[in-house]
Amino acid sequence: MKISCNVLKKYIKNSEKIDFYKIWDTFTIRTAEVEGVEVKGEDVKNVVVGEIVECNPHPKKEKYHILKVDNGEKIVDILCGAPNVKKGLKTPIVKVGGMVCGITIEPKEIAGVMSYGMLCSGKELGISDDQSGILELPDNYIVGKNINEYIPIKDIVVEIDNKSLTNRPDLWGHYGIAREIAAITGHELLDLPVLEPPKEGKKLDI
Repeated sequence: MKISCNVLKKYIKNSEKIDFYKIWDTFTIRTAEVEGVEVKGEDVKNVVVGEIVECNPHPKKEKYHILKVDNGEKIVDILCGAPNVKKGLKTPIVKVGGMVCGITIEPKEIAGVMSYGMLCSGKELGISDDQSGILELPDNYIVGKNINEYIPIKDIVVEIDNKSLTNRPDLWGHYGIAREIAAITGHELLDLPVLEPPKEGKKLDI
């Protein structure tokens, strides 16, 4: 079972005082075996919200589009092969000198066009397995803002041995693990949010 520490933090008061990288040794001794601890997002740097302000097909390469993208500081040229590019779309952009997938992005000539940055899919940011196109962001995201302010890319993901939890169904989920971490560290466990039942005659919108 894999557990996101970002989710655990939502259920524990003053969770910023807990070292979520080191606590798992104690968890293994007291509760269940931890098989691995993986830090996510350390290889994603200088990625901001960008907006495509111009989108033109490449004159010779059908797969590509030549874009002008506002990165919050200036408008840059980017060559992109994603199928869902369009004018007005907000999407993550790695600035020149930034990093994604452990690769530093530099100006590069592709198919005869200089490209100054890179637009990202969810896969490249490490937040999903979707790499069918660039990630489409909500319209209310502010151009130039670091993507970490909107999407929790940085996380610690813990894999807990399922066999260790066979007789602990109360730990089969994030809230149960959060309760255990709160008990180990002496922190207060916050109430689990629940849906209010719908008023008579109204449907519950889930």
